[in-house]
Amino acid sequence: MNTLLWFQRDLRIHHNPALNWAMQQGKPIIAVYIHSPDEDAPWSEGAASRWWLHHSLKKLSIELSQLGIKLHFFKGNSVDTIKQLAIDNAIDAIAWTNRYEPQRRICEEQIEQYLAKQNISIKRFQDGLLTQPDQFLTVSNKTAYKVFTPFYKKLRNELRLADFYHNTTENKKTDATSAVLKTATLKLEQLDLLDQYPWHEKLHKYWSPGEASALKQLDYFVDNLIKDYAIQRDFPASNATSEISPHLHFGEVSPRQIITALAPLIELQGGHIGNAAETFMRQLIWREFARYILWHFPQTTTQPMNTKFRPSFWKSNQTQLHAWQQGKTGIAIIDAGMKQLWETGWMHNRVRMLVASLLTKNMGISWKDGAHWFWNTLVDADLANNCMGWQWVAGCGVDAAPYFRIFNPNTQEHKFDKDKAYVNQWLKNRTSKNPIVDLASSRSLALEKYKHLTSN
Repeated sequence: MNTLLWFQRDLRIHHNPALNWAMQQGKPIIAVYIHSPDEDAPWSEGAASRWWLHHSLKKLSIELSQLGIKLHFFKGNSVDTIKQLAIDNAIDAIAWTNRYEPQRRICEEQIEQYLAKQNISIKRFQDGLLTQPDQFLTVSNKTAYKVFTPFYKKLRNELRLADFYHNTTENKKTDATSAVLKTATLKLEQLDLLDQYPWHEKLHKYWSPGEASALKQLDYFVDNLIKDYAIQRDFPASNATSEISPHLHFGEVSPRQIITALAPLIELQGGHIGNAAETFMRQLIWREFARYILWHFPQTTTQPMNTKFRPSFWKSNQTQLHAWQQGKTGIAIIDAGMKQLWETGWMHNRVRMLVASLLTKNMGISWKDGAHWFWNTLVDADLANNCMGWQWVAGCGVDAAPYFRIFNPNTQEHKFDKDKAYVNQWLKNRTSKNPIVDLASSRSLALEKYKHLTSN
């Protein structure tokens, strides 16, 4: 009999509970990755994310082979693929790490129901989350949290940091062997993750996917950058953020591994560095909150949390949208951010808020148009973060920013990029042009529009 190990968004070998469990069964292992974009529609992985995924899987395959495990690739419906693998290969146990996206949860439930009927042992791990979303509820009325601050306070109070830095060793692995696969498989290249036009080659200048790079980046951040994080994180020209988000999205490093690195700084060192680590911890919990919201309110991938925001609230202007996408708005820090995104597949978080505010409030274009552009161009495109973040800025989401919060990009540039280091980095040889919208008048129009909506 064989153990089936299904990799999803846990593309690492260290501190991977599903892998540890599979290796401890003492049976040949069949490790698989199933590329099933149709099951994610309309949010199938964007081009930048597919580039990352291809190279992350390539690294994982090499690392697993050093443990004596071969990684097999499949493309198609995950439910049907798992069923066929179970039938063909004498599977009596299966392990995987849960995903939180609505359609993925449905697929996993269908798979579990089928396997249970076949008397196959099932082991599911909740390694990508810090909470059990269905059990983590408000104290007063046992409903889902909709505001971040009370969610954060409860979760932060329940996190026992000593459990992380006193118990950092992972389970002992045993020698593993790969089972002989009887189901037809594919080569990694046959998953067609990379676009034929090699636009993505430039991303190699900025990123190195894979677990080893994730751990190296985490160590570098904790050892060298975190001390200035609380102060410098809002300055886009500063090398002050972790830049670990794509590694975290693909599970090359887990939230628990990050907390393990932060815990000694907070509880043992304290002081300035401890406060900085605590600030970063809050951002990690914001990420958790996004997944929590998606779990409880799955409709928010396509619909606003606030149902007052009907499609007619937004306007359609393809000319303006295209100019925003191409970084041709005539507003320096906005265009710099969009150029950074196009070149690197990433954008500084403060600038993400600025470009989103301009699109949704000054330009009046739907948050969904912005979310789809980010989805296709970000290497760290994450469904929960993307949808909640855009709705938060647009004012139509959970715990949304007040409608009267409309970022002035010129004021923000003066405050956070006063010497224009960021702007000049991404807008070389730029020539001044008229802004795509007048910031003052468009702000007034947006305020009136939002005020009218919220008062009805």
